[in-house]
Amino acid sequence: MTTTLQPSAPAAVVAPTPRRRSWLRVAIVVGIVLLLVAGTYAIAWYRASSLALGYLRDADASYDAGKYLEALVGYEEFDTARNAYVTHGGYMQVEKIWADPYSWPRPAGVERAQTRIDEIINQKITIQEAENFIQANTGKSNPYFGIIYLRLGELYEQEGDVASAKDIYTSIEELFAGEQDLIARAKEHLNRLQSQ
Repeated sequence: MTTTLQPSAPAAVVAPTPRRRSWLRVAIVVGIVLLLVAGTYAIAWYRASSLALGYLRDADASYDAGKYLEALVGYEEFDTARNAYVTHGGYMQVEKIWADPYSWPRPAGVERAQTRIDEIINQKITIQEAENFIQANTGKSNPYFGIIYLRLGELYEQEGDVASAKDIYTSIEELFAGEQDLIARAKEHLNRLQSQ
């Protein structure tokens, strides 16, 4: 007896349903968008990091040369070879680049920039440099204007110019109405001077 084999029926191919295909498309589109966002952020982070590191090198060179105001705020100089002004950054520009809380990861130099800013303001800046800073930044938005203005009063006081120091301490409450810590420090100085 011979048996003949019957050809088996082809396995049923399950075609994706229209609903399944639409979810697949959505997942692919979302994946592509996420990759584009991540790639764009990576490029922006690299550019910001490169710019900040260049400014940090400029600021460190100024700091090492004892040019503390230039290290703090940066400066421009004319380059005859390029026939253009070239910006040399300062620690304030480094901090400004990475000031946003969503800017991460921060390069290691950002912490050093903040440390140097505090050191320059509290230990290195001279009366002339503080006055130059105040003159150059009057009417401009600068996060360090108030603290350097207060520091100028402290420097006047250290030099024995008590009248100028009192003028600065007295004007801080009016000029920097929203900065309670600054006002409190100015009042402490003023009270101490008045009790002498």
